[in-house]
Amino acid sequence: MRLSKAATPTRAQWVYEQLKEAILSGALEPGERLVVDQLARDFGTSPIPVREAIRRLEAEELVETTPYIGARVAPVRADQLEELMAIRKELEPLLARTAVLGATPEAIDELEDLVRRMDEVAYTDQLAYSRLNYEFHRKLYSLSPWTVTLRIVNTVWELSARTRFVFLQAPESVELSQAEHRAMVEALRRGDAQELERLVRTQKERAFDLFRRSLANSQGKSQAAHGPNAAAGTPPAGADSAADSTGH
Repeated sequence: MRLSKAATPTRAQWVYEQLKEAILSGALEPGERLVVDQLARDFGTSPIPVREAIRRLEAEELVETTPYIGARVAPVRADQLEELMAIRKELEPLLARTAVLGATPEAIDELEDLVRRMDEVAYTDQLAYSRLNYEFHRKLYSLSPWTVTLRIVNTVWELSARTRFVFLQAPESVELSQAEHRAMVEALRRGDAQELERLVRTQKERAFDLFRRSLANSQGKSQAAHGPNAAAGTPPAGADSAADSTGH
């Protein structure tokens, strides 16, 4: 049987991926209008793939469309993020504990290499650190045989993906986070499931607390600036949170 080569992404898929990355990275900010004709010119396409991409992003709740106004980047909803992070705080430690069941020397070496690469960029490139941090936790949890829990966590990660860029690692917390990552690798190497669960739970609980404090601070500033009836805003970029809290 002849196997066809992997298909290259369609133009619509490419536009979708470009728009999604721009939203997740913050290049397109919450509330920013998405003008189809302008985007089509920017991408060098017809309006059709742009409209298709916007429909897909609307289904993912990354875009909102209002009749007679058009599409805009959806706001980051603080209440939804709090729910998603609460789910992560409970499920990710379980995946960490069961990761010892699927650990191999090669996988442990890969995790150790990711920690080394995070060390290299931690103080110079926060976005790169966030992406590597996400990859570290994705790799760690993928070792778990608990596939249903992993699917749930992957879904929650997708829904909370924007927070990998809304919050950046505070410089003073980098050293602590990296020490925890190294301790996770060593616990995995020893097959110490309870210690690995404890380390991940501690990291997530600290990050969740940081998120809630920064959210409360954000709401206080919003009310001070706009009065007591001001809506709760989005969490502030650069808040004193960690990539571990949001970008895993």
